[in-house]
Amino acid sequence: MRLPLLVKVYMRLSRGWGRLSPEAQMLVRQFVESQKKDGGYVNAGGKVEKYYTQFGQVLEAVFSPMRLVSHPVRKLTVDEALGKDTVYGHFFRFILDDLHFKGQAMDFEMQDVMTTNAVCCILAMQHQTGRQADGDMVRWLLDRQDESGGFYSSEVAPVPDLLTTAVALFTLRLVGAKAKSARDFVDAHWMDDGGFAPTIFDEYSDVEYVFYGLLALGSDG
Repeated sequence: MRLPLLVKVYMRLSRGWGRLSPEAQMLVRQFVESQKKDGGYVNAGGKVEKYYTQFGQVLEAVFSPMRLVSHPVRKLTVDEALGKDTVYGHFFRFILDDLHFKGQAMDFEMQDVMTTNAVCCILAMQHQTGRQADGDMVRWLLDRQDESGGFYSSEVAPVPDLLTTAVALFTLRLVGAKAKSARDFVDAHWMDDGGFAPTIFDEYSDVEYVFYGLLALGSDG
């Protein structure tokens, strides 16, 4: 039986976590714990939000696998996207029930998406439903990788970012395509406090970007 997509994400997160030294793990765990408030996780403004809490709960499961019993990895969803008839709306419905998905999200053309993360969504759905990955989309995705190892979110994005890099590396590994190593890129986004910055120009982090940092590390190489 094909593993659910989010289980595969969890496995890559765990691999990324295992690649950190004990000292780095301690810093990352301390940062994540610092973002917890009243049982939830906070946004950049210090307010608890369900969106960030979902990422925090998955990270808790990565740090302590026994937590999977109380916080299954399949709970990670983005509720606002579920009703939208876009590639993202289809993708998040797919995440909720990818083993029974009918494939109606596969008919998007490149001109309909043209962003790295949307292309990754389509390729992931194709893979999970047993379809051949679209070769043009795979090549387009590989072309979004910078010499630094990071990926651009679109053809016009000014700098590569960690979110896009994590999702692209995970997707390319999923479909069996080889990207250049992004380890130095990810290391450059790791902050002294244990968080991961969204771009090289940012000086803040949150639990969402810790998630992307570990996903990138676990999907690299």
